[in-house]
Amino acid sequence: MDQEEANAALTALGKGTTADSLETETLDFKLVADSLKATFNLLADALVCFVNARGGTIVLGVDDKASERANALRGVPAAYTVDLIRKAIFDRTRPPLTAFVNEKFIDGVRLILITVPQGVMPHSTAAGLATRRLGKECLPFPPDQQREVMIARGQVDWSADASSIDINRLSTLEFVRLRRILAASGRDHLADLEDHALLQALRLITPNGSITNAGVLLLADEPLINQVVPGYGYSYQFRPSAGSEATGRLRGSQPMIKAIQILTDAIETRREVHPLNVAGGVQLQLTDYPGEAVRELIINAFIHRSYETGGTVDIEHSPEHLIITSPGGLVSGVTPSNILTYPSTPRNRLLTETVSILQLAERTGQGVDRAYREMLRIGKEPPLFEDHATLVRATLAGGIGNSAFVRFISDLPIRAGRDLNVLLALSYLRHNSNLDAPKLSSAIQRTPAEAQEVLATMADEYDLLEMTRRTASKPFPTYRLRSDVLAAMSRSITYRRHNPRETDQKVIDHVREYGFVTNQTIRRLFDLHVYAARDLLNALRDREVLEKIGDRRGGAGIRYGPGKKFPKGRS
Repeated sequence: MDQEEANAALTALGKGTTADSLETETLDFKLVADSLKATFNLLADALVCFVNARGGTIVLGVDDKASERANALRGVPAAYTVDLIRKAIFDRTRPPLTAFVNEKFIDGVRLILITVPQGVMPHSTAAGLATRRLGKECLPFPPDQQREVMIARGQVDWSADASSIDINRLSTLEFVRLRRILAASGRDHLADLEDHALLQALRLITPNGSITNAGVLLLADEPLINQVVPGYGYSYQFRPSAGSEATGRLRGSQPMIKAIQILTDAIETRREVHPLNVAGGVQLQLTDYPGEAVRELIINAFIHRSYETGGTVDIEHSPEHLIITSPGGLVSGVTPSNILTYPSTPRNRLLTETVSILQLAERTGQGVDRAYREMLRIGKEPPLFEDHATLVRATLAGGIGNSAFVRFISDLPIRAGRDLNVLLALSYLRHNSNLDAPKLSSAIQRTPAEAQEVLATMADEYDLLEMTRRTASKPFPTYRLRSDVLAAMSRSITYRRHNPRETDQKVIDHVREYGFVTNQTIRRLFDLHVYAARDLLNALRDREVLEKIGDRRGGAGIRYGPGKKFPKGRS
């Protein structure tokens, strides 16, 4: 097995560099204990910790606190043979681990390298202790976390479990709905099958005739779903503003396909949509919440939620934001900071695959990408994902999109305009004057080297960016928008600089003449985006030059009048 990380660390050891500083999530250093038994127990504990995470290597015979190489390399006695170590680990772990063990001589000192891969299933010591390595620590690995890891590795799938319900109890109406969707997606060969054969083709029925949990969610009626999956359900509420009472509410536990349609319809009827004419006589839609992004996130909430955890899929809708909350945390390994790039790990694999066949959503693992893309293409921020362990929250920011950015994107080559990495880079450059690979890497959730390739493509192939002369020779140069691109995007740029004194005076003069100013007025006076205008108004309020008029809590129409430090006379 690969032990390159251990070999590199051993080369770097010494001259002030301790083994402890070289340890990682997949590398650990250990000293031989007072006895064979104590050493073997120590190794079993550490290897269980590795195998339950990403796997890793233990280097036995190294003092991890010594800073001098000669003091750190302590060695392993000959009594610890390779075969004896391998057998001792096998005997002390459950299920038994077969470790890769070899000896290595460094500076004449005998060391033992012991490696295990990532486990297929959770392991424990013979005493029943299960731990998992996170960073450089071995932390408790309780049964609920073990199950989450098994789900992520595809060994547990609640949606494929038998429900004990037979085909005769399913809803005829939902079969009709299912066949209609199959036919619409060009899968007539499935739509034409009789009920039992259709369930077999979709793997929604087990060999003994029991409907799977996925089949119940898709094809049972509401009372039967409530009986089989008590935690299933959804709610929706609409508020005209973030702090007001809800004026629209619904709650239910209809079959999943119908539920998705109910919720998307509820949002669609309240969406703000402005037609936008672009070059070539094409008419686009400028909206607050793109329909495709909303649909993908709703479907994701249903197919990736935990059905073994109580709670419902809940949607809060207002002009300020759209929040979709689903029970259960993100699947083990997935985080908000890698959700775009982590390999697809569906919690409910059969349910996800069935939804993919029905083409209700993007292919498996691509729904989040699409939600990002659709938000970015209309000049808005991408979705915000939060993992709170027992629930996942996806938030879309409200407000209408940016028409100038939409026009600009519509003029790009199709490939560039659909490239999520390009859109994320352009979105960053709407608010910042320059960008380099380390900054972009966090936005696109890739390595700096991969981010550099994106920036180079945007500069060399799409003619969108240029390197600054001062950084051109660096491994990761700084890029900025080309002057023609900056001009084309000008009305969507938020960082444009104005002389603060002149800006203040222009606002003061306007308030003297009209008695108040609004966000819309500031945008018109200085050709700013709504958020830049908001920041300018907030700065004037912080300095008490302006103050809000009235009790209105939010919105671009709020009026601001003279504050305590508003100049008394004309300057």
